[in-house]
Amino acid sequence: MQLGEVLQEFGALAGFKTLETNENGVVHMTIHKVGDLFIDEKYRDESGGCVFIYLLRVYDRINGNVYRRALSLCDYEPDEEFLVNPVLHNDQALGFAIKCPLITFDLNVLQKVIHKLKDLQDRLEGSDGSLSA
Repeated sequence: MQLGEVLQEFGALAGFKTLETNENGVVHMTIHKVGDLFIDEKYRDESGGCVFIYLLRVYDRINGNVYRRALSLCDYEPDEEFLVNPVLHNDQALGFAIKCPLITFDLNVLQKVIHKLKDLQDRLEGSDGSLSA
């Protein structure tokens, strides 16, 4: 499935009339109680290319303990469907990213990825919504 088709399906479910990439080929939306979601088609090649999906949240205080916790949440287990990487932006936005091959990318995969990224953010913050370090 093409990225544009997936974005249109996702946008329709989210209540958007259209959902398009910006001049850099990135879709960005802020989702209440989820964070800033980015969908970025990075490249195309003979294998079909890939899409990076990032979820970031801005925090007032990020320290070494928070970085270590984010890294530990990215530990890969053999039964995991996605390989997750931590993302830091401007020393105040922290989150997670997943790379998906375009050849297998569809609405179901996008929804699973967003759910996984949100779960990781929630776990990073702790049960009370504040960063636990």
